[in-house]
Amino acid sequence: EWKRIPDMRFGQLMYNFFHDEYNSDPFYIEDGGRKYLFWGSFRGIYGIELTADGLKVKSGADKKQIAGTAYEGTYIHKKNGYYYLFASTGTCCEGLKSTYQTVVGRSSSLWGPYLDKQGRSMLDNNHVVLIHKNKSFVGTGHNAELITDKANNDWILYHGVSVSNPHGRVLLLDRVDWRKGWPVVKSSSASTESPKPNF
Repeated sequence: EWKRIPDMRFGQLMYNFFHDEYNSDPFYIEDGGRKYLFWGSFRGIYGIELTADGLKVKSGADKKQIAGTAYEGTYIHKKNGYYYLFASTGTCCEGLKSTYQTVVGRSSSLWGPYLDKQGRSMLDNNHVVLIHKNKSFVGTGHNAELITDKANNDWILYHGVSVSNPHGRVLLLDRVDWRKGWPVVKSSSASTESPKPNF
């Protein structure tokens, strides 16, 4: 279950403990009654357990690396006994030259190892590509949330650059299907039209 850490004390928490990993995209998750923070951006993806109020690092907790140096934009989603680590690789912010793409690995434990379909570890920068560029959108990455609608369909939010209007990044939404325990987006790339979610 994803929840926000309350108020601006979150920024102080990040600075106090993680300023050695600059440009760190944070992700907060509660699992099994405990609170955790994951972060990182191309220097490795790390996690650590927090106190019960979510505002400090738990006494005695050590950070643990769960993925290699190819990733940023961590998002962990639990489904059917697996933890899915969604992340982004490539460059996000170079207009039509952006190489960003959304990737994923899975684990039976929150702490990993997160593996691709061939059983190779994300610690060694192995993954499954979920969303890559196409003729309409490039830079398709930095997933933000996986949402389930009233029809029990999952949808993923992320951003990309429109090839026809490449002035900044746009918010994109695509349906996620699950096949043999893995998330799949149609054509493995951004759609230009879709049935609307049932919210």
